[in-house]
Amino acid sequence: MEREEVCYTRETALEKAIEMEQKSFDIYRKAYQVVKKHHAKDLLKELALEELEHKYTLEQAFFGETLALHDAGLKEGPSMKLSLLLEERTLDETATPQDIMIHAIHEEKRSVDFYGKMASQCGAAPMEQMFKKLQKDEVNHLARLEKLYENMYMQDM
Repeated sequence: MEREEVCYTRETALEKAIEMEQKSFDIYRKAYQVVKKHHAKDLLKELALEELEHKYTLEQAFFGETLALHDAGLKEGPSMKLSLLLEERTLDETATPQDIMIHAIHEEKRSVDFYGKMASQCGAAPMEQMFKKLQKDEVNHLARLEKLYENMYMQDM
């Protein structure tokens, strides 16, 4: 079945994006609580706080406010496409730190795809630039998460 290309209403696009940012924050918060390595905790905290910034920006957009989005840290290389290689598992009370990292990678990939779709399908809309910037930030998050995952779990491969 082919998916229909749709440009959501401004309000619906904002609501979907806010939900997505909140979900990402919750995943990073959970990961922060279970991951033991200090450098991993630092990155997860940083990503969680950036998701809150995105959410705040999107909430302000409801009122017509436009804010400059931050420049998401150091520029990372392209994605390793780990979301294609790693099977996503449901997060429950048995989830390991690795499961949470894999879930976070898949969430970031969904965010990248969502913002890319919103920017391209709503190309002439006033919010196109905001969606492009959010996509760029999420691409950066994905690359940073994949690098962390590689360092933590793929060294022995």
